[in-house]
Amino acid sequence: MGEPPQLQIEILDWPAIEDLIGKMQNVAEQPGAAERVEEWRAEHGAEHATPKARSFVVVGPTLMFLHPCPDGVVLPFAAYPDGSVKVYTDPDHAGLSFYRADA
Repeated sequence: MGEPPQLQIEILDWPAIEDLIGKMQNVAEQPGAAERVEEWRAEHGAEHATPKARSFVVVGPTLMFLHPCPDGVVLPFAAYPDGSVKVYTDPDHAGLSFYRADA
C-alpha cells in the first residue's frame, strides 16, 4: 500500500506513546465512538488506513487510529481533514514505512 501522502512523523518517548494508545483504546470503546468515526469519514473521506488499523476515534477535527508496524509494535496515527497523516513514534520506529502491504 505504501506510505500515505503527506506523512508526518512525531517522535515521542515510549511512555507518552503508551499513554496515548491507552486513551485511544478507552475512547474507542465508549458509546457513540463508532458513529463519530463514520461521520468524520462521510465528511472528510478515507483516512488511508489498512485493514489492520483499529481503535478509531475522533478527537476534535482529527481521526485517530492504531496501526501495527512491520515488527508488530502498535503506534498511534492521526488523520487530518486536509488528507495529511501523522504517526506518533519512538526513535527506533521513525524510519519504518508503516503502511507496507505486509505491515
